[in-house]
Parts: sequence; structure tokens; C-alpha cells
Amino acid sequence: MPNYTYDLPENYYFGGGGDSFATPAAVIVLVLAGILIFILPRKYAVVPFLIAGLLIPLNVSLVVAKLHFNADRILILLGWIRLLFWRERYPSRLNSLDKAILYSALVTSVAYVLVWREFGALVNRLGALVTVLGSYFLLRSLVRSKEDVVRVIQVLAVIVAFIAPLVWREHATQHNAFSLVGARELSDMRAERVRAAGPFGHAIIAGTFGVVLVPLFVGLWWYGRGRLLATIGIVSSCVMMVASSSSTPVMSLAAGILALSLWPLRKNMRMVRRGIVALLVCLQLVMLARSGAPVWFLIDRVSGLLGGSGWHRAMLIDNFVRHFFEWCLIGTKNNPNWGWSMWDVDNAFVGAGLMGGLPGFILFLYIFVYAYRTIGVARSAAEESRKDARLIWAIGSALFANITAFFGIVYFDQSIIGWYALLVMIQVTTTFYVKAEPLDAKEGVTAAETREISAEPAWDRV
Repeated sequence: MPNYTYDLPENYYFGGGGDSFATPAAVIVLVLAGILIFILPRKYAVVPFLIAGLLIPLNVSLVVAKLHFNADRILILLGWIRLLFWRERYPSRLNSLDKAILYSALVTSVAYVLVWREFGALVNRLGALVTVLGSYFLLRSLVRSKEDVVRVIQVLAVIVAFIAPLVWREHATQHNAFSLVGARELSDMRAERVRAAGPFGHAIIAGTFGVVLVPLFVGLWWYGRGRLLATIGIVSSCVMMVASSSSTPVMSLAAGILALSLWPLRKNMRMVRRGIVALLVCLQLVMLARSGAPVWFLIDRVSGLLGGSGWHRAMLIDNFVRHFFEWCLIGTKNNPNWGWSMWDVDNAFVGAGLMGGLPGFILFLYIFVYAYRTIGVARSAAEESRKDARLIWAIGSALFANITAFFGIVYFDQSIIGWYALLVMIQVTTTFYVKAEPLDAKEGVTAAETREISAEPAWDRV
């Protein structure tokens, strides 16, 4: 077997290296955000956290004893200090989605360290745990009600409205205005087209971050809270998609629109799910008969129409399946030897398996399973309030857009805050209704399960 291993620097896998870096503008934004996080009431503290956390690039960091505290981690630590200072306790009981995220992060970290057996891997995973668990549980502590969810969506709309004109300028000139806060000054090019990244680590993430929010903005418009802002958010997200010159955002937007359009079929989703499975089986049989390619090579064909690199993503999945016994136990570091460019793991599902083995892969999938279960219960219980039910449906559509995006990206930069904000909003949907009636058997959820999902300890009010 040919050896495709690339001579990648150690910090590609473990991070590290370099010195502290921050521009004056980034320092000012961080200081102001830190002050506001401390002095604002709990329900408003999430506003500066999201704005600064999403607008300051990942490479802005403070290095202490070779440990990197990037802007997000600094904000996370400040947020937790605030919670401890004000004694704003987290619910004493973790629900199933909390546990899935917690166990997924822990299992992946332990497996990664066991595979690499180097000190750098341990430091890398400790930092990742601060980012993943710190951001998720901080947002869980700050976002507690329907009003908080609406506020988060409004803040995200303001953020993309701020980013959109700047990335459009970047798309036209190749000069990134977010270099003022630490982003790269010059953008990448593909086929003579500028791929605008804005404050994010890659253009694909910039475009995807924008479009996966479109269902949330549609939900805000349905809910009737700030329709002008919702419209601006939708337009701005589409501008980010075009400026990124990438195919993954296009497919993610299409997935979000498809999910939104299924609202009239909300009470027949079991039939829709079975139809999707049947369609995939038929496509698999047809593709195997005609070209011998598995169904996941549809990614290649669709992406080819949009000018993307779908072949690499399809081959990554194909090699992931073929080398199952190589990664299933605790993951593997041998994927660069699977084929050309297989070191570039731009698929979140494949990444979960490579870093955490089969246990990590299953736990990652379970996050989606339980998230949809939560959404289904909440939407059914809130059916009497059409506004609430449609907002919940929009949140579920955003989750579907993210699932589609995960076949082409991994949130390796500050965009991960947006992902965990979405999961927290899904948790809070169980508070959208006053009482949870037992659901019909056709919904597949028992009354006991409804109580288990919606039960939350009382919060201390600020």
C-alpha cells in the first residue's frame, strides 16, 4: 500500500507553538465584553459573550506556560467566574442530552490521548474540554427561557448583519477587514474567485455559519418578534454564503429550506423518515448497479455541479467505512495512509470516529437522536400555540441544516459557539409550554419520557 502520509507539523494535531497574539482592536473588544459579562443581568450576559466570542478569530490568544488561552476560552472562563461570583447555580440534574455531550467529549478526549500517547495530545484535549464543555454548560446556565432563545436568535441576526457587508467587500477585494481583530489579511482563492472567511478559520465555515442560521431567522419571522431584523439576518446569511464561494453552505441552505417546508407534514414525520430511508436504499441499489459507487458518492455528484470538492468528502466516507476495524476501538491516527489528502478530515461524523472510536461515534450520533427527540416532544406539546410550535420547528430545521453541513465541515474555530448555542436552544424548547400532556402513541414518546425531558429544577433568578 502506498504511503500518503504528509509531513505535517506536530501542532496540526496538537496545537501549541507560537506566542501570545492580539491586535489592539481585539483587546478592546475582549475587555469590553468581559466587563459587560460581569455587570449585565444574567439574561443579557449572553449578548457580549456571543458577539465577542464569534467575531474574534481563533488565533487571538494568550500563551501562559505554553498553554493557549484563545479568545473563546478567555470569555468562557470569565463567564464561569461571573456565575460563581453571583452564585447562579446550574440545574443539579443533567438530562440525557447534557450527558451525551459530556460523555462524548470525555470519551473522545481519552481515546485521542490513548492513540497518540504524547503529552501534547493530553494538553490539546484538556483545552478542547474547556472549549466544548465550558461553552455548552455556560450557555446552558445563561439561556433558560423562551425569551432567552428569542434574544439569542436576535443577537445572531445582528452578528451576521455586521459580518455580511465586510465579507462581501473581502470577496471583491481579497482584503479581510477582520484583520483588525486578528484574522488573516488576504483571503484564499479558488478558480479565480475569492473565498471570503471573515473572522472565521476558513471560508467554508464562514458561509456555513451564516446559512445554518437561516431557519432560526425564519422562525423569528414566524414568531413575529423583529421581522425586519429576521429579514436582514436571512439576506446577510445568503451574502455570506455567496462570498464564501463554497458548495457546502449551498447544500446546507437547501437542507434548511427543505426542513422548513416540511412544516405541513409535521404530524406525519414517521412516514417522511421511512420515505427517506427507502429513497436512500433505492439510490444505493441504482448507483451500485450503474456505476458500482455507494450512495455517499452523491456528495461528489451534487458538489460537482456547484464547483466544490465533493470527491474528497465522498472518498473520506468511503475509506472510513472500509477501514472500520482500524478505528472502531479507540480511533486511529493512520488515516493519512488511506489515500490522497485523507489527512484532511472535513467531515464531523468521520472525525468523531477517528478521534473517539466507535463509542465516540455512537455518542456523537446520540446527540442528534436525543436533540430531535426533545424537539419532537416540545413541538407536540406546544401545538396549541402556533407561534411556539413553528419556532420550535425552525430550531429543528436549523439542526437538520447543521447535520448536512457536518458532511463537509468540522467546526474547528469559534463557530463551535454557534453550534452549542443551538443545542442549548433545543434544550430550552421544553419550557415553551406550560404543561406537557401525554402524547399519542403514534408520536413514539410516552408520558414518562415527556416528563423526563421537560423536567428542569427551578433556577435562581437574577
